[in-house]
Amino acid sequence: MKSNPSVSWDEQTDVVIVGYGGSGALAALAAHDAGAKVTIVEKSPHPGGSTVLAGGSVKIALDVEAAVSYLATTQGGRCSEDLVRTMAQGMYEIPQYMEELAKVNGAKLNIRKDKERVGVDSYLFPGWDSLGFIAITQIPGFNGFPWVRGSAPAGQRLVKLLSDNVDFRKIEVRFSTAVKQLVRDGQGRIIGVRAEQEGRSVSINARKAVVLASGGFEFNERLKAESFEAYPVYSMGHLPNTGDGILMSQKVGAALWHMWHLHGSYGFKFPEYPVAFRTSLSGPRIQTRKIGWINVDRFGKRFMNEYERAPQDTMHRPLQLFDPDLPGFPRIPCYLVFGEEGRRLGPIARPITTQMEQVHQWSEDNSQEVERGWIISSMTIKGLADKIGVDAANLIQTIKGWNKICHKGEDPDFRRPPGTMMPIETRPYYAMQAWPICTNTLGGPVHDVKQRVLDPYGNPIPRLYAVGELGSFYGHVYLLGGNLAECFVGGRIAGQAAVEEKVL
Repeated sequence: MKSNPSVSWDEQTDVVIVGYGGSGALAALAAHDAGAKVTIVEKSPHPGGSTVLAGGSVKIALDVEAAVSYLATTQGGRCSEDLVRTMAQGMYEIPQYMEELAKVNGAKLNIRKDKERVGVDSYLFPGWDSLGFIAITQIPGFNGFPWVRGSAPAGQRLVKLLSDNVDFRKIEVRFSTAVKQLVRDGQGRIIGVRAEQEGRSVSINARKAVVLASGGFEFNERLKAESFEAYPVYSMGHLPNTGDGILMSQKVGAALWHMWHLHGSYGFKFPEYPVAFRTSLSGPRIQTRKIGWINVDRFGKRFMNEYERAPQDTMHRPLQLFDPDLPGFPRIPCYLVFGEEGRRLGPIARPITTQMEQVHQWSEDNSQEVERGWIISSMTIKGLADKIGVDAANLIQTIKGWNKICHKGEDPDFRRPPGTMMPIETRPYYAMQAWPICTNTLGGPVHDVKQRVLDPYGNPIPRLYAVGELGSFYGHVYLLGGNLAECFVGGRIAGQAAVEEKVL
């Protein structure tokens, strides 16, 4: 049903950008540079969104046609050929655009080809060797944001590059302002937003368009329960990501896609903290990196490769097995099991956050987490099994079998790389409860090649755009650095397209 509200606007602008992460910043820059007056409205007190917690290396294409082949496979037939080609072309153009942005603050850039890296995180689909990364290695005088903990320095440098460009252009930004509603005219066109700032309502007229860049739904439990195959799935990352853009776009008739798809792994959740902690396995898989643990289900049996090629992408999926005879999920939670040698390898988890009150500094040898009771210990495997409630005979047999695999140097069950394996032979023995962990969601409103939000019949909702992980391009598997690439590609397209709308 179309609405025709009588609105008293508090302010007017050409383009409203809802969200100040990477995609919102890039949409704002593109719209401004195309001649529009732009206002960014951000729910948090700081810029960055999920982007500031990312690794900071942006996926790029070195050859467009080869990248088209690769991206088509990663989509699993869930996106149009036009969208795939648009993404490939945009990824090819990213380095040149970043060089332009870097002129504002002197950022130093570095490009690396995937095939030349020590660890390869790309899936080896045709065209994988046409991809690479661009990252910021240095920004003079910048050593990180004081309100961020645990994230990669390159991720913070990327947000610094974008925010410096926003500031240089004097683009208006409203922080701590949550958009609550999209406003339509009598013809169903999006003409502005209603927001809440410091307890008061603010209405902002968008004379040309609204671009939704408000992130995913990592911290909306209802949407997660409705969308994910398994439950519970705990989320790390940016707490303000509660699916606001999804709900607002649904209300004005948007179709949704990829709601099941999440970028994730396995990790830990403790009641002391609202965000989950992913394991320390991030970035590309290193074939020679020792991992001290194996994962066992509630029956004490190993069930997965604990260190897959893209450890931040699909390692949550084996945990999602549903057993109708239980009924339930026998791998939620599962348990990481390791010995004393494994405990001393290094921190098992890597907490990251933009909320300082949630900071937990994980100990280098995991000893503090043992003291806190997060990691359970026993001098015997049977004692460990009793403490975590799994079948002791199964767990003993599982560990014996694992040790034989390690000494043989081959994992016939799940193909874990030999260089990553470590036997569990030194006492005490340890176990740690683990869950499916969502790094970020990828579902949301469907968009076309211009980033216009579409209704269920494929028609654009007038003057409404969506970018970033809010209805991400990725619909089958993810690729590391791919969401950052999408910020550049989709953000620039949306910003430019929004400016082409006629002033109402």
